[in-house]
Amino acid sequence: MLLRFFSLILFVLLSSSQVVARTTPLTDYFRESLTTRDGLPHNTINAITQSHDGYLWFATWEGAARYDGRNFIVFGRTAETGLPDVGIRAFHLNGNGDLLLGGSRGGMALVRDGRWQHLPAIGTLINDLLRDHNGDLWIATEGGGLFLQRQNGQTQQFASQAGLRPSVIYRVLQDKQGLIWLATQQGLYWFDPAAPAPEFHLVALESGLPLTSVFALLISKEGQLLVGTEQGVFRRNDTEFTPLHPQLAGVAVATLMLDQQQQLWIGTINRGLLRLSDLGLEQLTVTEGLPNNRVLALWQDRELSIWIGTNGGVLRLRDTPFTNLTTAKGLADNYVRTLLQHQDSSVWVGTSNGLNKVVAQQIEHIAGVGGNPVSALSLAQGPDGDVWVGTYAEGVLRYRGNQLYQQYDRADGLVSNEVRALLPLADGTVWIGSSGGLTRLKDGQMQHFHVADGLPGEFVTALHQSPDGRLWVGTGSGGAVFENGKLRRLSLQQHDDVHYVFGFYQADNSADVWLATDRGLVRYETATAALQLVGLAAGLPFDKIFAIVPEQDQYFWLSSNRGVLRIKQQDAIAIASGQQQKLVNYELYGESDGMLSAQCNGGSMPAAVALNTGVLWFATSQGVAMVEPSRLADFVVKTPPVVVQQISADGQLYGGASAEFPPGTRRIALQFAGLSYVMPSRIQYRTQLLGFDQHWVERGPQQVAEYTNLAPGSYRFLVSAAYPDGDWSAQPAHFDFVIQPLFWQRLDFIASAVLTLILLLLLLYRARMLSLRNNENRLRQQVSEKTAALQQQATELRQVVAEKSDLAEQLHQQAQAFALQAREDGLTGLANRRAFDEQLAAEFARAARLQHLLCLVLIDIDYFKRINDDFSHLTGDAVLKRLAALIKTQCRDIDVCARWGGEEFALLLPQTSLQQGREVCERLRQAIAQMDCQDLAPGLTVTASFGLAVNTGLSHYDKLISRADTLLYQAKSQGRDQVCG
Repeated sequence: MLLRFFSLILFVLLSSSQVVARTTPLTDYFRESLTTRDGLPHNTINAITQSHDGYLWFATWEGAARYDGRNFIVFGRTAETGLPDVGIRAFHLNGNGDLLLGGSRGGMALVRDGRWQHLPAIGTLINDLLRDHNGDLWIATEGGGLFLQRQNGQTQQFASQAGLRPSVIYRVLQDKQGLIWLATQQGLYWFDPAAPAPEFHLVALESGLPLTSVFALLISKEGQLLVGTEQGVFRRNDTEFTPLHPQLAGVAVATLMLDQQQQLWIGTINRGLLRLSDLGLEQLTVTEGLPNNRVLALWQDRELSIWIGTNGGVLRLRDTPFTNLTTAKGLADNYVRTLLQHQDSSVWVGTSNGLNKVVAQQIEHIAGVGGNPVSALSLAQGPDGDVWVGTYAEGVLRYRGNQLYQQYDRADGLVSNEVRALLPLADGTVWIGSSGGLTRLKDGQMQHFHVADGLPGEFVTALHQSPDGRLWVGTGSGGAVFENGKLRRLSLQQHDDVHYVFGFYQADNSADVWLATDRGLVRYETATAALQLVGLAAGLPFDKIFAIVPEQDQYFWLSSNRGVLRIKQQDAIAIASGQQQKLVNYELYGESDGMLSAQCNGGSMPAAVALNTGVLWFATSQGVAMVEPSRLADFVVKTPPVVVQQISADGQLYGGASAEFPPGTRRIALQFAGLSYVMPSRIQYRTQLLGFDQHWVERGPQQVAEYTNLAPGSYRFLVSAAYPDGDWSAQPAHFDFVIQPLFWQRLDFIASAVLTLILLLLLLYRARMLSLRNNENRLRQQVSEKTAALQQQATELRQVVAEKSDLAEQLHQQAQAFALQAREDGLTGLANRRAFDEQLAAEFARAARLQHLLCLVLIDIDYFKRINDDFSHLTGDAVLKRLAALIKTQCRDIDVCARWGGEEFALLLPQTSLQQGREVCERLRQAIAQMDCQDLAPGLTVTASFGLAVNTGLSHYDKLISRADTLLYQAKSQGRDQVCG
């Protein structure tokens, strides 16, 4: 019955012949909030609209804020606006595209083509504005009743004496029949504006509408009137009003909106946001991220984003390619490690603090040993349907149904309880990859394989069996193939020094195997046994690839620390085979595309999975990120409109579509913006100044073009916008300007000056000829004298040349000396990588000769990119310098510290045991965590991860570096802010 009721409501509301393909659940929308911290002048949003040029406008008590996707420009009580007060309460878009504003103290203004026109104030706060079908302006006020401002400038007020009892009118709306409806403090009124003297009619209780405050009015696409009151939402059928939905009874409604799909959005006084659609009635409150439960304004922009104005700022809802499965929907933990689709279509999700089973959008928590949560690292399905789970500290768990069936750990012979890869086979064999090597489990017996058996490294991260029976093993030190009872290492180091192999992929119709590595994609071409790299040099935007997921044999989806990359499989094959040099194009998806975190997880398997429904799931640090490739076409970003925002000449601002600059103008700056709110930071620009530029000038994301010392004349400035790999604006925005010439640049002045110059030249010529005749004889006499002098000068010049050669040799020697001094990092003052490498080689040799212990520490600042992104690169540099100074204070005289590169530092501890090194590192780690950075940026905290290695058993210092680097990676993968060694 409830479903039939919803269907009836939607039929009445929508009456649409088109079927909406998919309605996104309210909780799956991507959310972004804007407050005063982002540039809003006030957090209470009274109204929202989008002007015809594409700007979004927000009405606040501290002015009207115009938003271009990046920045706010606030208009208040200035000479430009002519408003009597900064408070803005209402917007209205005229049919010709003009924007009308009304606010406190009855102030009104009109914005047309960027220019402000002041309108006479009416002396009382304006709640709403309406330009009716005849062009007359109706003004709803707070305490002054209703005003009519005719086109001829006459103003008339309607209050109790005209039959309109309420003095507080919240909304004014005209329906398709021409009647005007008033939402008032004392019920709903209507009147016919065409009548010589308007007669106001109160909708009586007998009609079904309660006599209460009415705050919102809305006309549906089909012309039906919806009324939002203190006691819910009502719809009008002929002369009767009926409740729209039983669950809205008693809900105080502040505003209403129908989106393009004709779904009803309801802003309430104190219950947040409601939406009525084919999914039923949904709610969004402060618990789900709404800035405040009082919703005053709603708007859907041209890119279909929903903007929600509240008492606490603006929330934007946007449908995105990616949705997320998190603890908010029942997941045990948001740090997801591994994913598996079972043969029964359920999906198992392994997290750091619990194992989950997802069936038909319902999440069930699966208990571990003793009923405790499972810290899962890997998942696999056995041929019998059992689910095998690799854990962080409890070895291997085997589930039959939802019940724990078996456990294998150290007590049963496993070399390590940290299991990152599992591969059950049809013959009953189970391959187990752990942090301590590779194990084969069969018939209850375990056989172990280590580096001595041909394994590249003990830290096993991935396993795969190809149809020909070969076992592929990925480790933190490379890859290997197990065949004929032996392990054969893959020569991966020659391909940009590949170390980590995070995963494998092999198509059903191909013998080739793809490897996800820390240097990109690697293809093993079975026919030639050749390894081929598709990495940074081929156009990949980053190194590390955690998982490879196919899309219908057309695309590869690649997870990484910086989002999910989608590339064409044919491009990858063409690059691997040498037929193509670079990726033609790719799509990188991240947080702006709906992912709660662009940081995917790897080092465990599988870290991503393609469901049999076509949906792709990726393990991230903030839940499961899910994308349905078949819906990507719905999110193709169109070319953004572009506007010229601001023009200044020598500091003087100009408006409009053209301007005339005074003589002597030296510097002209033009600011522009692409008005798209989906991904404004990705918009690219190009400009051309006709009369100066011969071609378009690529500006990248820069939004300002500056010109200096332009010649007098007429110019037209053009600007076009586009998203990466998208089309440029078909109609560039333009601004025309003229630079007036100085008096000496005018044609009449130039002509006079030329004639005068010619006369002067003639006089000079005659005088010069006379002087030349007088000097001719004197010059002949001087020739012989000068000849002798020149010979003497030639001799002196040869001596000077010899001296300069000596000086050049000295400068060359000095340059070589300066080059030898280039051993210090310019930012931190520490030794640089080159100097440290030399010292490391010397200390390693010395320690080996004297049989001393030598510790190497690699230090990496945690989430340093986030510091740069959230606070600025200057803040990041300040953090590096402060950390370097801290490291210096913790070092002995014999220790060597250096900036290893980027956010990494290195510390060399001679004559130091591993235990002593751990104590040094732990002391330094705690000092970093306690480092006060509030003076750099409020809320800024810094932590670091340490990899500590000792030279015991190592023959070369390169092995010491590799061991420290592996341990550093382990510290970061285990949660950061810790010491591994």
